[in-house]
Amino acid sequence: MREDDPRIPVDGLTGFADAYLRALGCSAPVAAEVAAHLVEADLMGVYSHGTMRLPQYLDWVRAGMFDPSGAASLTGGTARAPLVDGANGFGIPAMRLAVDEGVRRARTGGVAAVGVVNVGHTGRLGAFAGQAAEAECLGILFGGGRRRDWPQVAPHGGAKGMLPSNPYAFGIPGGDQGPVVLDFATAAGAGGKIYAAHYAGRPIPAGLCIDASGNPTTDPADYYNGGALLPMAGPKGYGMALVAELVGEAMLGPAMHGLNWICVFIDLGSFQTPGAYRVAAEACLADLRACPPAPGFDQVEIPGGRERRLERERRTLGIPLPPATLEAMRASAMELGVDSAALGPRS
Repeated sequence: MREDDPRIPVDGLTGFADAYLRALGCSAPVAAEVAAHLVEADLMGVYSHGTMRLPQYLDWVRAGMFDPSGAASLTGGTARAPLVDGANGFGIPAMRLAVDEGVRRARTGGVAAVGVVNVGHTGRLGAFAGQAAEAECLGILFGGGRRRDWPQVAPHGGAKGMLPSNPYAFGIPGGDQGPVVLDFATAAGAGGKIYAAHYAGRPIPAGLCIDASGNPTTDPADYYNGGALLPMAGPKGYGMALVAELVGEAMLGPAMHGLNWICVFIDLGSFQTPGAYRVAAEACLADLRACPPAPGFDQVEIPGGRERRLERERRTLGIPLPPATLEAMRASAMELGVDSAALGPRS
């Protein structure tokens, strides 16, 4: 995405996404929650998990890959390790429910783990890690278990996609400027970045993808024609993806469209008073912010800080979206009979 792309007002984009999701078959509460989640991702610059996903959701529903009317509930598991069942619906409400339950249990028991199964797309994982951090917990979330349907990422040393992009997220309270949130695919980049580049008609960064012959490429079309994402940091990303795949399938059972997830929560108050923690955390983060920037950088960033800064700016200035992406969203909305005037005039 580029800063000179057309800017869409936040309220208009949120209303459009809400109407689109209702037309797709979501209940009013689910449509509102998913719409807000997607727009927040766009606000934070995480376009791979933003509103450009809407046309993809329509394709997935038509292919029978998930049920937009599915309602998540806390069912099954054990007293020590509860399970959220997403009823093959959107994973975004299911993940939020898992954080709510995990934080509640961590506050009484110190540590809690919650599994999430039978879900469609779970959106931006960092949102849920941040939710845990805002509740004074360390949140650790990761998922996998769908390699046969999502062979997106080549294992280290391989020339063919074999694993999903099995992501991880960590959230922990920070100091004076908010939580520290890490959210990353175990691929060199999220698969959504390929989709975003494809919709926008733009190249992908070097080092992200190989073509069907195993050669490096910056053309998103090569990914769709038998190519694959590369693992993050070579053997490290591959190893993390493999662990997530074992947890997602061997531990939690067969996964639906949106992977299976394990969410672990640790109440920081079990180890340190909130006041003492924040003083120590801020001292650590301040030291890092004071590091002289390397050539080509303005400053050392704390994970999560850039996203919060972009969100503040774009709530006022609007969200930049590429013309080709907007056109794909308009065309998809027309199929559902949804008014797309909020996306602005065609360029």
